[in-house]
Amino acid sequence: MKIRADIVQMYRDIHSWVGILAGLFLFVAFYAGGISVFEGTLQNWLTKPAALPAPVTVQQVPDLMQKAFAAYPEAQQEYTVVLSPTASLPARLMWPVKAGQRHAGPVDMIAASLDAQGHLVTVRHKPSEVAHFIDELHENVGLPVFMPYSRWFMGSIALLYAVALVSGVIVFLPMLAKNLFALRLVKGAWKKWLDIHNLLGLFSLPFHVVIALSSVLFAYHGVIHNVQTMMFSAPAAIHDHHLHVRNMNHEPVAQTSIMPLAPAEIVQALQKQAPGFVPDVLDYASTDKAQQTLRVIGHDGHYMMRGPAGGLAELDPASGKILSTEYMPGLQSESFSILTTFFALHFGSFGGNTIKFGYLILGFVGAFLFYSGNRLWLISRYRKEQKNGATEPGAGTKFLTCLTYGSIFGCISGISVLISTALLTPYFGSYLSVSLLYYVIFCICLGGAFIMPDTARIRVLGMCAVITTLAIPLIYVCKCFVF
Repeated sequence: MKIRADIVQMYRDIHSWVGILAGLFLFVAFYAGGISVFEGTLQNWLTKPAALPAPVTVQQVPDLMQKAFAAYPEAQQEYTVVLSPTASLPARLMWPVKAGQRHAGPVDMIAASLDAQGHLVTVRHKPSEVAHFIDELHENVGLPVFMPYSRWFMGSIALLYAVALVSGVIVFLPMLAKNLFALRLVKGAWKKWLDIHNLLGLFSLPFHVVIALSSVLFAYHGVIHNVQTMMFSAPAAIHDHHLHVRNMNHEPVAQTSIMPLAPAEIVQALQKQAPGFVPDVLDYASTDKAQQTLRVIGHDGHYMMRGPAGGLAELDPASGKILSTEYMPGLQSESFSILTTFFALHFGSFGGNTIKFGYLILGFVGAFLFYSGNRLWLISRYRKEQKNGATEPGAGTKFLTCLTYGSIFGCISGISVLISTALLTPYFGSYLSVSLLYYVIFCICLGGAFIMPDTARIRVLGMCAVITTLAIPLIYVCKCFVF
């Protein structure tokens, strides 16, 4: 394909500057995002097993609930019946120590079981915060900021990311036939990094397009929905919409004073209505009017799922009838299915572990793509400075060099130190201490990048990243086979 040289140069400049502005944030997002594909698995791995008897059978749950609610009446306000126990959810019956915090990440829970004599046994249990923090690090593109500001900033980075993709493709098109499989590893640093960057970018382009579009959707879908409602709906319809939202926020889906079905009966009723849906967790909540809601979290391997943990169904706890299928795989409306497709393509919540491992690899490849892009930009900038007679990199080039190496290797080292520390001491702290540990390691690497001489910077920081990462399997092996 022939494109005018001035147009190619314009898009090359756009690609370079957009890439250098967004590349460091995108590295953190892709590196942490690749790991967070296995957030649930990582959380189970890093969570210390609870000192409880083996979980009771599903048929024994009513007896367990009766004894637990007699000893802890406040547990009836909000509790969970776990159909598939894990290290993070080790008991059939669990409830939060403080109600109303269930959706803010891992919280202190009371796990209940029965001993061999049928006596109630409870322990206080909290899953590891590390996996949740890594996922939020990916969502916040590495910044210690909170919603909604981080989401809006992430959306801006995603837009820059989309611009970089389009401009990069336009720049590469004239060279497509010649450089499609070019990999000149021994012909100078600039050509080596150029070929690596082009090769990774071209063959992972569909993945990057999906991630860019879905990230923009996540960041602004609320704004887009509100604007769409205002532009294409009549005033009465807008009023009805806001009234519906308020009702959904403040009124329970199921309003009943009848005794709820036993968990085993709920599972049977659900299987009759949605045979392919496999429930994992039953979430019960009550209002001050003794009205109870039931949300079932589960999965269906035949469909894409809205969230990384699976799909969601809202049931009437008294009859087991499905009340809402908006987030339930296989039974969604067409509009919700389209939205779910974007979510599933971003999270990799389809196709089982094969897709998850693929997303893990693509996440790391994407991170390396941004690293190679920054290396390429720095080499090109220094070459231009040399042509103008400079004997060493300028102040701007030095600053961006230190920032690139410090932030990238700081991210890798920080995440690795978190996982290693969690393996050594599963209860090493709250979310605050986890985040502080990460940012301390990150800032040490970043500060070290500005202090170290040019000849030692990449070697020292790279070695730190390698050592801290290799420490993870070493600590795990020592825990399993030595101590």
